[in-house]
Amino acid sequence: MKKMKLAAIFAGLVSVFTFSSCLNDGDSGSNYDLYEIVTVEEGSIFGGTVLKGDAWGYTYTPVASSVLAGLKASDGSYYKRAQVGIKLMEGEAITEGKKSYKVSEVGVLAILNYKDFNVQSDTLRTDYALVSLEDSNNKIWAINGYVNVPFTFKTKEQLSMNDFHLYAVEAKEDTLVTKLQQTKGADDAYQTGSALISFHMPFNDMKFRDIFDQVVPKSDTIVVKVTAKGENDKELVSTVKCSASNMQASY
Repeated sequence: MKKMKLAAIFAGLVSVFTFSSCLNDGDSGSNYDLYEIVTVEEGSIFGGTVLKGDAWGYTYTPVASSVLAGLKASDGSYYKRAQVGIKLMEGEAITEGKKSYKVSEVGVLAILNYKDFNVQSDTLRTDYALVSLEDSNNKIWAINGYVNVPFTFKTKEQLSMNDFHLYAVEAKEDTLVTKLQQTKGADDAYQTGSALISFHMPFNDMKFRDIFDQVVPKSDTIVVKVTAKGENDKELVSTVKCSASNMQASY
C-alpha cells in the first residue's frame, strides 16, 4: 500500500531532540506503512496495551504483546511517548472513517521527552529567558492528554528536561493559560539548544483539576495558551486548540 507520511506539524521533529531522547538509527522504516507520534496507553478500553496516534487520531492494537517490545524500558514499564514506524497487519488498510487498526510491527524511531505538568508553581524560584517557543518546523500541539511544546533556550551547561516546567496558571473562558519555565541556567549563557517536551496533564491532582474545570469548552474545543519569559523581558506566547474530552480521555 502507499506509505503515508506524518502530518506536516511533525516535520523535522527529530532535529529538535536534545536531553535524553533515544534514537534508533537502525530502523530505516522502509517496510512501514505509516509513521506516527504515539501515546502508549495501558489497560485501554480496547483491552491490553494500545498506541494512540497524534496525527490522525488512530488507535493501533498489536497482534501480540511482543510487537511493542521496543517500547519497553529496562524496568519492564512502557515508555509513554514515542515516534514510531508502523506495519499494519496483513489485510488491514487505511480506510476513510476507520479509526482502529491491528498492527504486526512497530519500529521505534525515537523516545520523546515526557513529564507531568508541574503543579507547584510557587516552588519554581528561578526563571531564565527562553529564546523562542516553536520554530519553522515544529508547532505546539495537544492531544491524548499531552501538550507538546518545542522551544529554544540558552545555556552554559548540559540541561535535562527536569530543568523545564510547565504549569497551569489560570482559566480564562475557553482558555487554559500555562507557563513554561526554565529553572536552571545562567544570565550570560551563550550556547543555544532546542528541545521538545510532551507535558502530561495531571488530572488526578486537585490543584490542576480545579483550574482545568474552570475552562468553558466551546463545542468541546478548548485553547491551551503557553507563555514563557523571553529575552529582553519579552513575553513569548503560543496557542493551540484541542478537544477537551480527548485531553481527559487518557486520565
